[in-house]
Amino acid sequence: MGAYWASYHFPSLRMVFYPTLGAFSFLFMHRVDQIKDVGRITLGAIIAVTLGSVMYSISHGTLSFFLTAIITISLIQVLKWNAAPILSVSFIPFFAHTTSIWALPAAVLVSLLGLIIFVWLIAKVEQVPVVSRWSEAFSQFLNKMMPTPTAIKKEL
Repeated sequence: MGAYWASYHFPSLRMVFYPTLGAFSFLFMHRVDQIKDVGRITLGAIIAVTLGSVMYSISHGTLSFFLTAIITISLIQVLKWNAAPILSVSFIPFFAHTTSIWALPAAVLVSLLGLIIFVWLIAKVEQVPVVSRWSEAFSQFLNKMMPTPTAIKKEL
């Protein structure tokens, strides 16, 4: 909600939120139990977008874009961040064309911290016994209502 509000009021930040939140939401939902790993990936994203902002402020050309890619890929490999969205976040400054060098890193930081808080909160709520039982019952209900992939293949 906060990301949508900011992108609505600051059109220059629109390109930051949607790709960032989409990619990292998917990534974080699979790593909720590894909060240390999520923190490292978030730090990597902040470093990458800062690098991209600095390189874009130095030069808007393709050489700057290429150097951003090479340096970010090297950091991902050396620091073992293991998250492809980090590379894509480093390119946002080249497509968003912000005027301020700090706006994109701050926007990515705020959006990822908000995402981490909600993903962590959802994980905690799922651990509540009543919610866990409801979730299991709902899952079983859906399994009964929807055909399995094997049944669909047989029909085809």
